[in-house]
Amino acid sequence: MADNKDNGLEELSGLFRNESKKGDIYYGGKLADGTEVVMFRNSYWEEGKNRPYFRLYKRSAEGAKQQLQD
Repeated sequence: MADNKDNGLEELSGLFRNESKKGDIYYGGKLADGTEVVMFRNSYWEEGKNRPYFRLYKRSAEGAKQQLQD
């Protein structure tokens, strides 16, 4: 997508594709203010249901500490 202010969108982050130890694919990145975000595909998603296809999370300070210990 072109970086264009005329489209009414403001870029928040770029997401990088990663794979968990269990083999699940997820996407992660940092916002401009340094907040880490992680996005997972919703395993409970069903066609025709009102459920999001992806779920976006903000990494907590405790989660970041735990990840460093693993």
